Amino acid sequence: MIDNLPSDASAEEIRRLRRRLDRERAARLEAEAIAEAGTLRLFEHQWRVELTQAIATAANSMEDPLEAFRFAVERICAYSSFTMGHVWTVEEASSPASMTSSGIWFTALPPDTAFAQQTATLRIGHGEGLPGRVLAAGRALWTEDMTQEPDCPRAEGARLAGIRAGFAFPALIGEEPVAVLEFFQNRISAPDEALLEMLDRIAAVLGRVVERHLASLRLKRNNELAAQRDAAEQASQAKSAFLATTSHEVRTPLNAVLGLAQALRREPLTTRQHELIDGILESGEMLLRLLNSVLEMSKIEAGEATLMLADFDLTNMLRSIVSIWTPRASELCVDLELEMIGLAPGLVRSDRGRIEQTLVNLVSNAVKFTPPGSAIIIRAIPTDDGARLEVLDGGPGVPEADRERIFRPFEQTQDGRSAGGAGLGLSICAGNVRLLGGEIGCDKDELGRSRFWFTCALSPSQGDADGSIETVETISVRHGLRILAAEDNLANRRVLQVLLGPSGVDITFAGDGGEAIEFLRAGRFDCILMDANMPVMDGVEAVRQIRAEDLAGGAPIHMLTANVFDDDVTRYLAAGADGILTKPIQLIELFRVLASVPVLAWAAA
Repeated sequence: MIDNLPSDASAEEIRRLRRRLDRERAARLEAEAIAEAGTLRLFEHQWRVELTQAIATAANSMEDPLEAFRFAVERICAYSSFTMGHVWTVEEASSPASMTSSGIWFTALPPDTAFAQQTATLRIGHGEGLPGRVLAAGRALWTEDMTQEPDCPRAEGARLAGIRAGFAFPALIGEEPVAVLEFFQNRISAPDEALLEMLDRIAAVLGRVVERHLASLRLKRNNELAAQRDAAEQASQAKSAFLATTSHEVRTPLNAVLGLAQALRREPLTTRQHELIDGILESGEMLLRLLNSVLEMSKIEAGEATLMLADFDLTNMLRSIVSIWTPRASELCVDLELEMIGLAPGLVRSDRGRIEQTLVNLVSNAVKFTPPGSAIIIRAIPTDDGARLEVLDGGPGVPEADRERIFRPFEQTQDGRSAGGAGLGLSICAGNVRLLGGEIGCDKDELGRSRFWFTCALSPSQGDADGSIETVETISVRHGLRILAAEDNLANRRVLQVLLGPSGVDITFAGDGGEAIEFLRAGRFDCILMDANMPVMDGVEAVRQIRAEDLAGGAPIHMLTANVFDDDVTRYLAAGADGILTKPIQLIELFRVLASVPVLAWAAA
């Protein structure tokens, strides 16, 4: 019996294996927690992006500042838990600056309450209550309880009206407030810093409406057509800058979510865990495609948009949309069904992002309007040159007189205004469908159900003749490949580590462009991945210097960045980059680049 006991060496091996399993288990749990937290932050950030985009798009089309303020107040109340909104406007030529009520309200309170009457008669100066403090500070501020706020001339009226927490933010021209928008609710609430940060961005957007209005008045008085063209150019540049900032802010956290989820997917997981990871990846990739499509809207308006053609399985895309939207529909006691009539699985070629965004917008509208106990049907029918996609719901439908205008920007029916939204979703759909070579419309089916539909052209797949699909596993990356990655964001570094670690590559990280240059002076690398936005020295300047001093030694340089607008790509290539990889990282594109890296002379020796 004693002879059968494990030796000390065997026992130590068992302990070592247990420690290893414990470490791997802890690593998986950490990755899952990071992915889940990132997904939550992503969707919280997404609704703020949607709100900001809606206000910015509306503001860019409105000439009257009061109209833009009213739109912003209604949208912010609709998106938040604050049920009362009001706008103060700064009096012209007042010194020191003071404000009076604009008369714009969004509230359930009757207009003859003491609080509303007092607001209508007040003149607010610097530091007087919440709006006065915002006037002085020029930024968004929060009060947890208005009734306890010092120097608040409306504290008693707020107490009687049941008003407690509030926040306010300015509309800014440069650093000068021209209006203050305030919002209140009936309970004490701690500050929401992310909301305040978003409002500070909207401040400049609304300020540009006032600035454009004042410029327009001056131009009309002076009949200066040249100045009018300059104002339009400035508005266009501001819009481009806003879209670039939005793109970068969404892509950076999305890179971590998708990257870590892809890495976790390659771990040994249970079937249920694989399903959850697949759900994260499907939702994140859909969000990325929707982001790309929204950012293309300015090109659609200018007639400069192009299709991004790729092979995909339309049936899988439809099932994915149904899977993602089913939980939301179930919350509202609505069934979501998919009917594919004669549509066979297999790869087709078109712009998946635009088809997906159009269908998602129609499903989103259907969910809003369908009463509990009814059903929404997504129906796909093949046509001679593509497919017809329909969304049938139990809502009231669109009156025949309104069916054409609802596809124009900011046009809504009365039911649409009641349900909220900016009136942009269907106009985006119409722009997408025009590019796809199809038609869009709404009517009622033979059973009287509301039906939105569109057609799109589909081309045969250009995949391999044997039907095989390239995957990360089929791409061979040279073991020991030396990569220099210039990346200042720790989360993005972690993504590269977990994605490339199993491939046996050797990654060296630099915190900025200058540090990357020092690494190149000291050693050799097979490939250089360069972020664009970094402190000290950015990626573009670093690439210029690397090319000027011939430090790469033949190693290709690829920008790995969330800034992927056409102007950005042009700058990267002009500086000397060999290619561009986008964030969130497309794993198969990254592996293709690494697999194509040549064996340099120093490595062969």
